[in-house]
Amino acid sequence: MSTHTILCINDEEEVIKDLSRILSEEGYYTLTASNGEEILDKFKGNSINLVIFNQEMKETSIKELLEKAGKSYSPLMCIFLIDKEGVDERIIAENENGMYWFLAKPWMREDLISTIRHALRYGDLLSQNEALRESVNVLAAKDFTFEEKVQKTLTISLTLIGAEKGSIMLRDKQGDLIVKAASNKKLIGIKKCLEDEKSASVWVVKNGKSLFVGNIKEDPRFKPSEESLYKTNNFLCIPIKNEKGAVVGVFNATDKRDGGAFTKEDEDILSLYISKIVILIENAQLKEELEGEKGRLKSKNEDLLTLEQMRDDLINMIIHDLKGPLGEIMANLDLLSYAQLGSEHKECLDTAIQGSESLLRMILNLLDVRRMEEGKLELHYETFDVGEIIEEVVRRLKTLIKQKEIDIKVVLDETVSTWTADRSLIERVLNNLLINAIEYCYRGGKVEIISRYHHEEKQLRVEVNDNGKGIPKEFQQKIFERFTQVDSGYAERRYSTGLGLAFCKMAVEAHQGKIWVESEVGKGSTFIFLLPLSHLIDLT
Repeated sequence: MSTHTILCINDEEEVIKDLSRILSEEGYYTLTASNGEEILDKFKGNSINLVIFNQEMKETSIKELLEKAGKSYSPLMCIFLIDKEGVDERIIAENENGMYWFLAKPWMREDLISTIRHALRYGDLLSQNEALRESVNVLAAKDFTFEEKVQKTLTISLTLIGAEKGSIMLRDKQGDLIVKAASNKKLIGIKKCLEDEKSASVWVVKNGKSLFVGNIKEDPRFKPSEESLYKTNNFLCIPIKNEKGAVVGVFNATDKRDGGAFTKEDEDILSLYISKIVILIENAQLKEELEGEKGRLKSKNEDLLTLEQMRDDLINMIIHDLKGPLGEIMANLDLLSYAQLGSEHKECLDTAIQGSESLLRMILNLLDVRRMEEGKLELHYETFDVGEIIEEVVRRLKTLIKQKEIDIKVVLDETVSTWTADRSLIERVLNNLLINAIEYCYRGGKVEIISRYHHEEKQLRVEVNDNGKGIPKEFQQKIFERFTQVDSGYAERRYSTGLGLAFCKMAVEAHQGKIWVESEVGKGSTFIFLLPLSHLIDLT
């Protein structure tokens, strides 16, 4: 039984009877009409593949009837029954166009069947090409979402094989099937796990081949979804394979418009069609995923920018709100230092001064790191003695050094007497590095500050060494990042540099220098920074 539907239009009853008998014997589904109203009625309720038309009928044109029926048959195959005298060059030209065939009366059965087969075959090819062209346009369109593209592709596919209902299922990252498009919209989004042995779609995925089911409700292998709501139980399921042969989805179809069963021809047509568009489906899906990921990243980035702005606003508020009161505290502590205090009170005062100085360093680090990030911090170069600045930093931290009983040793290169740089920034770099060494050094440990000039590299090298716990190699880059706290994983403390080392890095690099750490767990750390020759003078 052919899947094609042929409409015979003729106002001669005997001609209609002959055509209907012959076409039925050849296995074609045949419809008849003798006037415009009947023609319109047949077009409204059926999918017509071929029209056999008596040229002498002048009541109305097929094109007008199609417009009235709201149908879009492109192209529509027609066979015109004509008198021999009507054959001329114009009709031959139309014949070459492939849209119309002409059969002279009286016609022979063999000629009629041959012409019908040729017209239907040609019409199938044109329909497939038209469906493919339309699908390409849909899948490449920028105005549709992926779900809309797949839904439109489903509609085109079902029309191609004369089916009323169906669905397209694609595999997710876990390999399970998700309904992406369906005639019954309630099915969209339903998931079929590959462990579902009663699913026809899962069977197709696992076996990699098409499946015909005459009556899916009576087939013991499968259990149809209750939401499907199909009119018939005839079922066609075809694997969607990519260019590598992997099954990436399944196409399901049911409810043939003529009420018949799906055929091998339907499978071949649909399989060929799917093979041509599968790469476009994959590309459209990938594009949709990329767009979605892009949107999520954009949203996250906007959230991060908002948080960054909130943090910066908070930092600015803290800096300006704390700087004034802290200045008053430090001024009054300085006044108390001149009073006659007992040793116990003196120790308390020193601790208070040390704490306030630490808080001031934190505020200045916050402020200057922000300025350097924004490029608003200007360097004020001046010349100062290398030894004096180191001794000043050590003197300022004498209370902390005394509390931890640290042995401080300073080694100066006599070939370098003075140094040209931003004194305030470099002094704070040394201060931060020395505090870091003291804090992570064992009680009673040793800290060494070394300053030397490298004649070959033409750089000043400053080292701050300690014999503390050391820093794991994987943390040695992170400690110079702002707001970074790295859990050591083996000690009671964390390697928390806060902004101290981040400030050191930015300040040294602002002088076109370089800073890094050399460390081994259990053997201490050495922080090193270099400044180029352009910032050195008075070399002897």
